[in-house]
Amino acid sequence: MKKIIMITVIALLAVSCKEEEIVSNQNEETIEIQKKHEGKSMLHFDRVEELQFFIKERVESNTNYLEEAKAFSERGIYNPLLLVYNLDQREAEILGIEEKSIPTVTSNDDMLLLMLNENGEIGIEDKIFRIDGEFVYTYTASSGSGDINNFIEQYQTGKLKIRRGETLEFSKSLSVFMHENTVKNQESVTKAQTNYQYFGNNYRMKARQFDGFWGFYSSIGASTKVEERKKFLWWSWWKTAKTDNRLEYDMAFEVRSTPGFPPVNIVTSASGSRYCNCNNAQRTFAWSVGFPWAPERYIPLEGESRHWAHWYTTNPNTVSVTLQY
Repeated sequence: MKKIIMITVIALLAVSCKEEEIVSNQNEETIEIQKKHEGKSMLHFDRVEELQFFIKERVESNTNYLEEAKAFSERGIYNPLLLVYNLDQREAEILGIEEKSIPTVTSNDDMLLLMLNENGEIGIEDKIFRIDGEFVYTYTASSGSGDINNFIEQYQTGKLKIRRGETLEFSKSLSVFMHENTVKNQESVTKAQTNYQYFGNNYRMKARQFDGFWGFYSSIGASTKVEERKKFLWWSWWKTAKTDNRLEYDMAFEVRSTPGFPPVNIVTSASGSRYCNCNNAQRTFAWSVGFPWAPERYIPLEGESRHWAHWYTTNPNTVSVTLQY
């Protein structure tokens, strides 16, 4: 059994509408409200039920998250972090995004990355949730995010201490949570969760098992995608490519309630498959959303996920791997 680190991130922050609201109706039941906050657009939901429906209809309909992220950006609604992570330097410059300003969110759940904007933010009720690096910040609309820089300065100079898993009330308008996962730990301690299989030098399959608790949102699942190596002068990077991807899974996981909710501790299972010509064959086995806390978190126990992908112009043109929990 492979142990998977729970990525715990508590995000908290309030929406400031400094410019006009834009309301986009996907259908009669889904309302996506985008507001301007400090010059950046984001999704905002007046009620957590709206966010629940936003997630539910996408998870259940096998939405191509990257294509929807591109559509949101092209329509001027907001720039999802999922899209930003798949831009090259020229594309980022066109959107006015600087590489040094891109937040680090250590999640392979494309649904989460779709919800967050280019600053790692989402608005729920009267809060804005921002995820970046080791911390999740919560601040109010009236004060903006200025206190974040003050916190970072004091933390880096050793003027204040915070341990993983702790929440610090830094000011009246800012709370800071230090989550329990880092990029280094994610790759070293839980390296079995991610596996790369190469078609050649320029294409690779990324097989991934993911789980995470992010305060307002938690999920568990698996995915298969192909990445293409892009090059410009002496730079190179990997970018998601659309192709035939396959995923099968059969696993068990534990469901635990979060603080403030009736105690729950049960073991359940998930099995199934997804085959598609897509950017990412992702299955979310379970998810939970709430404000200010998602009521459930998920811990993988045992089982496996099986991943295949095809890139027909290479030799080999099919690669596969089985990952154990």
